[in-house]
Amino acid sequence: MKVNNLNRDIVVIADDFTGANDAGVSLALSGKKVSVAFKTPFTDDTDALVINSDSRAMKASEAAEKLAQYAADVHAAHWLIKKIDSTLRGNPGAEIEALLALSGKRQAIIAPAFPAAGRTTENGVCLVKGVPVTDTEFASDPKTPVRHAQIAAVLAEQTALTSVVITPEQLAAALESDARLVIVDARSDDDLDRIIAAAFARDERPLLVGSAGLCDALARRLATPRQLLAVIGSMSEIAQQQIQRVRGQDNVSTVLIDINDVFNAAMDGYQQQIAAALAAGQHCVVHTCADTHARHQIDALCEQRGLSRAALGETISAFLGELTRNALETSRPAALYVSGGDVAMAVASTLNAQGFAITGQVAQCVPFGRFLGCRWQGPVMTKAGGFGTETTLLEVLHFIEEKMSD
Repeated sequence: MKVNNLNRDIVVIADDFTGANDAGVSLALSGKKVSVAFKTPFTDDTDALVINSDSRAMKASEAAEKLAQYAADVHAAHWLIKKIDSTLRGNPGAEIEALLALSGKRQAIIAPAFPAAGRTTENGVCLVKGVPVTDTEFASDPKTPVRHAQIAAVLAEQTALTSVVITPEQLAAALESDARLVIVDARSDDDLDRIIAAAFARDERPLLVGSAGLCDALARRLATPRQLLAVIGSMSEIAQQQIQRVRGQDNVSTVLIDINDVFNAAMDGYQQQIAAALAAGQHCVVHTCADTHARHQIDALCEQRGLSRAALGETISAFLGELTRNALETSRPAALYVSGGDVAMAVASTLNAQGFAITGQVAQCVPFGRFLGCRWQGPVMTKAGGFGTETTLLEVLHFIEEKMSD
C-alpha cells in the first residue's frame, strides 16, 4: 500500500470543486503533475495536490473543523495555498485561521484579485469590473451572499487575527510586521507576480491566500522550462552531424567529455556545466566525440589504456550513465534524449529503471516514452547511434519547444 507522498511542491486547499480545478489548471500547464482530491489521504504521486474541502456553504466552525482533517498534507507542502473565491464568498476568515494554526505559519498573504476575470482589489476593496462586490449579483448569492466589499471586514467576521491593507510595493516591509493577515491590493497580473516574488524572497514561506489569479502567478514563477538534456555516446558519423546541426542554435549548449576524465572519474565539472546550461534555459547536449578525427583514434586509445573496444565502450557508457543520473537529481529538464544503445542501457541501469513504456515517436527512429519503476518520470527519447538524418536532433528540440508546451 502506498503512503502519502511527502514533501509535495504545492498543496492547495479549495472550498469547491470548480475552484479546485481553476487553481490547478495553470500549475498543470506549467509542467506540474496536478491531482484534485475529494478525500484524503491521497496516495498517488503528484507535484501539486489540490484538495476540495467542499466547505464553502458550511458554517464557519464546520469549515475550520473540516480543514483539520488535512493536517498531514498541510505539513508536507513546500508551498501551501488557501484558494478562496475572488468575490469573497464562503468562509475565508475561518479557513485562513485554521490553516495558519495547522501549518504553524506566522503570516498569510491575502490577494483574492483575478484581473483576467475582471476581479481586482483597490484600497482593500474587492471590485468586479470596477464595481464593489456588494453592488453586484454576488451580494445576493442564494447560498453564500457577500455582505462586505472590504476584505478586512469579511475576514473580521470569522477571525480576530490582526490585518493590514497594503500595496505590492509595501509587501516586503509588511512581512516584517506583527500583522498576521497581510491583505495586498492587485489590479494586474504584474501586481500578482510582484506578490509572489516577495513571498519567494522570504526564508519562512507564508501561507498564500488567493483565487485562481494568485495560483496563476505562482505557476508562472514555478514554470518548468522546456529544455532537453541530450546524452550522446555514439561516435557514428551521423551522430556527429546531428550534433553539428544544433551546435549553432542560440539556445543550445554543448558539453564535450574528455575521455581522460572518464578514467579519472572527474565528473563534478561536467555536472556543473550541465546544471548551468539548464538553469540558463538552454538545451544541453553532452557528447564524447569532438569530430570525425577523434572517431578514428579509438584503436590508439584502446591500446593506450590496454582495453578492448568493448571494454572502452562499457567504461564510457557507465560514466555517462552516472553523470546523467546526477544531472537529473540536481536539475529538471523537460525530457531526456539518449543516443547509443549501450549508453541508453547504462542510463536506465543507473536510474534503476525496470523497463520502458513506449508512448510514441518524435522523429524517424526516435521512439519516446518513460522509464518504469524509477524516480525520474520525465519523457525519455532514445535513438540508435547510426540512425536518423542530419536534422534528427534538431527535430527533437523543436518537439520539446513546441509540442510539449501545447
